[in-house]
Amino acid sequence: MKEKSPILIFDANIFLTGIDFNLFKGRIYTTPKVIQEIKVRKYKDKNRNILNKIEAAANSKKLIITSPLEKYNYIVEEKSKKTGDYQALSEADKELIALSLEIREEQDEIVKIYTNDYSIENVCSELNIPFASLYKDGIDSKIIWEIYCPFCKSIHKPEDLNKLCEKCGSKLKRRPKII
Repeated sequence: MKEKSPILIFDANIFLTGIDFNLFKGRIYTTPKVIQEIKVRKYKDKNRNILNKIEAAANSKKLIITSPLEKYNYIVEEKSKKTGDYQALSEADKELIALSLEIREEQDEIVKIYTNDYSIENVCSELNIPFASLYKDGIDSKIIWEIYCPFCKSIHKPEDLNKLCEKCGSKLKRRPKII
């Protein structure tokens, strides 16, 4: 029996490598927010060829651009808070992970996210979603981050990353949590 090809989910940084969609077997998915990241005005002219490739792939149904159901966005938000990646992920990143969850659960398909983003990989690891990167090494192991103040050493909620510490006013950072 022939093994089924996984559905591939592409992050913006994979599109930006200028990859050829025809090198990949099966369907490729992404979200509208990922496409919007590529269409950002300051890069729009630079990314014209990439946007043309995306449009051609979407027109030929090789690339499917869709948004996940809200319940999957919620799951990703909660998991990213647990891992400490919440503030490190863009809305497009969270939506991309949510889409992979939805396809895996609703369509009972094998999915694989292609990304060069360590935070996406870390949350995918927590959710048991396979991932791969192009042109760089991916993460070696799952990391649980904690948000802390480098000055007074207080610990904060994941969504407080890059905010100012309420106790001393220093900018909050993240570090691997010692378990």
